[in-house]
Amino acid sequence: MHNLAPEKTSNVGRDLDTDNALFHDVESNPGHGKQELGTAQRPRRRHSGIFGWLPSLDIDFLSRNPRHYVSHSIRPLFLRSAFFLLPSFLQSRIQGRTPFGPEPQGNQKKGGQRGEKPRLLSPTSYLDGMRGIAAFSVFLCHYSYTCFVIAEGWGSGGSNYYFLKLPFIRLFYSGPPMVCIFFVISGYALSLKPLKLIHSISSRSSSAITSAARTKKHEHNNYSKLLETLSSLVFRRGLRLFLPPAISTFLIVLLLRLGVYEWNRSFASDAEFLRNVQEIHYTRFDSATEQFVDWGYAVLNFVHLWDWDAFAGSTGIDVHLWTIPVEFRASMVLFLTILGTARLRGGVRMGVVLGWCVFAFLWERWEMCLFWMGMVLAEGDVVRDMAAKREEGRREGELPESSGGGILPVVEPVTLARMGDVMLIPQQGPKRSRRHPQPRQGAIEMSPDIYIVGSEDEASHSSTYPHSSNHPSSTSSRPSTSPAGNTILPIVLLIISLYLLSQPDINSHLTPGWITLTSLIPHWWTEHYRFYQSIGAVILVYAVSRHPSSSPSSSSASSASGSDTAPILSQYLNPKILFESAIAQYLGKISYAIYLVHGPVLHTLGYTVMKFTWTRVTGTETDGHYITGFLLASLAVVPLVVWVADVFWRGVDEPVVKFARRVEERVVFGC
Repeated sequence: MHNLAPEKTSNVGRDLDTDNALFHDVESNPGHGKQELGTAQRPRRRHSGIFGWLPSLDIDFLSRNPRHYVSHSIRPLFLRSAFFLLPSFLQSRIQGRTPFGPEPQGNQKKGGQRGEKPRLLSPTSYLDGMRGIAAFSVFLCHYSYTCFVIAEGWGSGGSNYYFLKLPFIRLFYSGPPMVCIFFVISGYALSLKPLKLIHSISSRSSSAITSAARTKKHEHNNYSKLLETLSSLVFRRGLRLFLPPAISTFLIVLLLRLGVYEWNRSFASDAEFLRNVQEIHYTRFDSATEQFVDWGYAVLNFVHLWDWDAFAGSTGIDVHLWTIPVEFRASMVLFLTILGTARLRGGVRMGVVLGWCVFAFLWERWEMCLFWMGMVLAEGDVVRDMAAKREEGRREGELPESSGGGILPVVEPVTLARMGDVMLIPQQGPKRSRRHPQPRQGAIEMSPDIYIVGSEDEASHSSTYPHSSNHPSSTSSRPSTSPAGNTILPIVLLIISLYLLSQPDINSHLTPGWITLTSLIPHWWTEHYRFYQSIGAVILVYAVSRHPSSSPSSSSASSASGSDTAPILSQYLNPKILFESAIAQYLGKISYAIYLVHGPVLHTLGYTVMKFTWTRVTGTETDGHYITGFLLASLAVVPLVVWVADVFWRGVDEPVVKFARRVEERVVFGC
């Protein structure tokens, strides 16, 4: 998920040249240089780059006016720091911009000095929203499972008859099914652009009227683009996935040395308060040297490439990060799969990958199965787009575009004007608007997964992903003799997927509604709960993609189909309304940050708030008192996690994305 604005031209180079010139003058002519620097006004250096938000320091002013130094320098520093710590949506309001929306006309300046790029709904923005809600559910899982038994299903073992344990309802706080969803989204997002390039080659090669020379040149250009894209994805993937957790765990060590973790050390192992799971509370060593050496070894072990054990690389500094090494290994295998099948025909490639999915499923490699199924879903969307474009060309008496950039239709972007409101920005014809240029070749944008991660390798832009209200995979725009049936089928699949995702994590063989299904799980599957959760994740992503966009254009298209049932179902039972909402899109942007920071926030501020509510407000004498204290603590803990994640996203996650790009640009020849 990140939509990064073009970087401004930095003054770092000019400032360094000026500093070097001054130093050279003093060295070559000591007397003259000393006299000039002694009599002339000392030049004020303007910091840029990562220190660009700091106010410049005037040494002469400080020496002449020491009493006014605080108001002149410290106060602006304090104000800028305080503003940076505000959540991004509050900053947007203060600056006169609507969250995730376009900048007001009066605030637009040349060079993009105020505000950022408009946050547009791309054809697959629902994937970002799905990722964000899933990351939030993972946080709720780790927050609630310390206090309550949440892994068992409704009626398990003749007890557990609680409303929150019912199928569908339990998904709001279930972590394991969300991990499955993350992996499907990652497989889809990472493979989509390479598959577009592959199909552009095959479509041009199959054109009967294209000369052999032009076809060969086109194939060469697109194979070069494919190689460049895969090379970029592989090179940046490790930096994108491992740098943010390395920084987050380093910050945990700093908090530990400052004594913050000691606030709640006894509370973290107190069964009176944490009645179910008591997570590892990172140990404080006697010396700082030992502590940082232990962190270094933990990071080395975390970058775990040599063992396919599910929890290989997991670290006691933050036990929630085990999925990131899994994500990296699966990503590398996915890239190898794309490279190895790039020259196969589309149908053969899908058959081969589906065969590998079955093979992985037989070996209980559920993570690779989910990544490959994401690739299969992406390929199916690309094929449908190309078929729709050929059909459109035949209807208009024209040939479909077969150039590298003309595979997927350009859609009308939707801008979130306010929280929850949408409005269309119409585009004239099939040409791309100048405001929304094609992303740099080799860069696919999206947020991290967990678990994913969201990463810039998986970003959702209108030109990158195929689903839209006028996309052939959208039920409202696809020609059909039964539009109501095309709407009902995705809804049925959606319900089935949500039920399968609701499989209890433990004792599903004792849970009503799951006893028979559990008996069908192969005997070699040790993690029973992954079986139906994995199947449900694949069906969910497919089912949601078949729904029309929640934008007004899709509803009008549905109403024009001639069916009374289809538009009603599309309007009230469309999951994209949820996933394309402003809140879901915001959670999608900070999803990787939520995943990385919710653990340390819970172990520091979270436990402090929980201890206060139970010991000072409600007590724990009865279940009612205990639950009331938990709910009261949630009113503070949940906003705290979102706030820290927002700051971490802007302070660490986005800079890491830029850093990975800059490293690639500097070390790769031809850039």
